[in-house]
Amino acid sequence: MSTRISRLRERYRPDRIQVLFVAESPPESNDDEVRFFYNARQERYDHMYRSIMKAVFPEFEYRPGEKEKWLRRFQETGYYMIDATDKPVNHLSTAERWIELNRSRGGKVAQITKLISPETPIVLVKKNIFELFNQPLRDAGYNVIHDSFLPFPSHGHQARFIDLCGKYLRDAQRGK
Repeated sequence: MSTRISRLRERYRPDRIQVLFVAESPPESNDDEVRFFYNARQERYDHMYRSIMKAVFPEFEYRPGEKEKWLRRFQETGYYMIDATDKPVNHLSTAERWIELNRSRGGKVAQITKLISPETPIVLVKKNIFELFNQPLRDAGYNVIHDSFLPFPSHGHQARFIDLCGKYLRDAQRGK
């Protein structure tokens, strides 16, 4: 699964990353259709994709069959998303999830330092990702552009995520 996820993600990697999103993990899915932000064929239950696109591109309106177009625009404008771990953790208990994410933190911070420069804005998606990655990234001199966590954009938190994420991105563009 991780190879398939990596190939999908790499297909949309910008030449130069202008903003880096760090999310938790791809969701657990079957082999027939990988549920993943960068899978242009998968559009059901895709709250992350829809919410990030709306935060980044206020004119975005979801229409079936247009995911590839919006992912390309995301790429062309320098946005990129990685996961704290490529191992799906959504089916794990809170304690097991924390252990897996904590285990991957050092390697992921090292990967981030290779992907972007310290000035590049970073958005940490979800409370546990903010708690695990905010301080290590700041200590390493990296630019996390928010001082509190962003909720995961589902279960009624989509509007709050879109509003906060959009605000943080606009503030970063203005140099605040």
